[in-house]
Amino acid sequence: MKSLIFILLVLQPLVNKLTLKSGVPFDVYNELISLAVFLLYALQVLQKKKIASIALLFLILVAYMTLNVVAKNIYPLGFLQIAIYSQWFFYFLYYHSLSEDAKIRTMVDIKYILDKVLIFMVFFGVFELFFYAEYRAFLDVKSFNRGLGGFYMVSIFGSGASLANFMSFYLMVWFYFHYGLGYSIARKDKIFLVIAFMFLVLSFSRKEVLFMFLFLMFFPFSYRSTLRKWFRKIILFAGVVTGLLIYYLVFFSEANQVAFGDKYIRWRIAGKSGEILMDNLPWGTGVGTFGSRVSLMVTDIYKKYDIGPEMLGYRSLGQLRGPIYDAFFFTFTTEMGIGILLFLFFFFKLFNARALNENKAKTYIKNFLILYVLGLSVFQPVLISSFGYLCAIFLGLSIHRIPLLKFRTYAKI
Repeated sequence: MKSLIFILLVLQPLVNKLTLKSGVPFDVYNELISLAVFLLYALQVLQKKKIASIALLFLILVAYMTLNVVAKNIYPLGFLQIAIYSQWFFYFLYYHSLSEDAKIRTMVDIKYILDKVLIFMVFFGVFELFFYAEYRAFLDVKSFNRGLGGFYMVSIFGSGASLANFMSFYLMVWFYFHYGLGYSIARKDKIFLVIAFMFLVLSFSRKEVLFMFLFLMFFPFSYRSTLRKWFRKIILFAGVVTGLLIYYLVFFSEANQVAFGDKYIRWRIAGKSGEILMDNLPWGTGVGTFGSRVSLMVTDIYKKYDIGPEMLGYRSLGQLRGPIYDAFFFTFTTEMGIGILLFLFFFFKLFNARALNENKAKTYIKNFLILYVLGLSVFQPVLISSFGYLCAIFLGLSIHRIPLLKFRTYAKI
């Protein structure tokens, strides 16, 4: 069941594309999987007759959101949004509560599943390369001005960003499997690594490419001598920086001008989020009121602050969602107010916790993934996406016990 849940999450973007194309959208796909995970976790707690201390912090976070919803009279829709936000934590808590042996077995199973998915993607990739227009038409992919003359790969995920999300996840699992768990690196594993990086680069998704090259640049590889260590680090650093400069300047010159300009939609959403937050300190606007899934049904704030379709999406153009969802951390902070500190404290405890059967590679990957999730949340709704749930599973499997009130003096990245 644990592996099946993982497979269903990997397939979610493809299922979403196919159901939309068929005219029968399946909007509760993630929610049904999350419900199953919640029931499994509840059964787990009943069997063990105890709850992990980190779960208490989650319950405090839920209590804060609930009281805020009641105080601001935004129920029942506010309660629905609390359930949506809680899904990420269900995945983490369920997989984190498994036994140590079950965690290791599940991580190994995940690696083998991902290898099979990658092989499957290669066949689709060949078809996509040779029949680019037909492939995108089949999946109803909306193209953007990026990549090689407008070409960028979407594979089975239907978008460059979703492909990049998956490949970045694959790469971190690959390094965890071989450098963390100590499995030998065969020729096929090296080939899989190269293919994964190729898919990542050809997705032409800037943020994921940047994060993963940083991941590679600072990874704690083992070296036989200090001289060799620094020589290779300098070569790697120079190669990564040069490669990124060429990648961004050649393929994203126009997009970079927009991204660093004051008219960039995400910065404008961030500015509007700050304005609304300042008017609603210290408690925020309340869950489900701004930038969240149910907020389009609670439009008071959008009307009050004159937030139109440029941020919310043009219904006349068939846009079911607008850019407001792609600045998640800003809008989430506006909803949460001072409660965002509870959310960040939860992730701090994960960062501060020891990795399961700790070694340098495991600790580095675990902490990098936490920063990656928080970093990506500035650009996309990681907390409520299938990719975010995959990250929650990874963190749950890779982290040892988390004492709620005990702190380490440091936590290495």
